[in-house]
Amino acid sequence: MAFALLGLSLVSTYFALFSGFIFDPDDHPSSYYAAQIPMRLGVMVVSVLIPAFSAAASVLSILATPRKTPRIATSVIALLLALSAVWSCWVLGIEAIQQAIAFADHVPF
Repeated sequence: MAFALLGLSLVSTYFALFSGFIFDPDDHPSSYYAAQIPMRLGVMVVSVLIPAFSAAASVLSILATPRKTPRIATSVIALLLALSAVWSCWVLGIEAIQQAIAFADHVPF
């Protein structure tokens, strides 16, 4: 289950990356960027939750009995990958939100 959610986290990381991508900030008025803030917040929440669920599934697998070394080792790897995905989605989401706030305040339209 953790690896299935980890696969979905690749998609959510992709959405987190491109939700904040702005090629030219002068293409839209500042009201557009102000309206984009809740959407970018929602994308960030979803993109962080999916790898967080993967990390939770990994922890449950680590704690499950009977203890088996291959399952625990695989779960630890999945946990580390999921935590790195949580961190990257968090950073990308915060950056996208801050960028939208900055463009909402400073675009000369």
